[in-house]
Amino acid sequence: MPDIVGIRFELAGEVNYFDPSGLDLSVGDRVSVDTDEGEREGHVAIAPGQVIHSDLRGPMDPVLRKLDG
Repeated sequence: MPDIVGIRFELAGEVNYFDPSGLDLSVGDRVSVDTDEGEREGHVAIAPGQVIHSDLRGPMDPVLRKLDG
């Protein structure tokens, strides 16, 4: 199964799941992701390898890049 990463757009917002696109990501990293509403900035809430894959369905939008700071 492919890696999946959980991203939050707001501090206490819901977790959205994305394809990490081979990036080395850790909890707290700032990232830019591709969503149905366009490119958005968020924070990694669940690192790759920590997501229960069986609960997720369908293709994942990609993490575009890791942001500085």
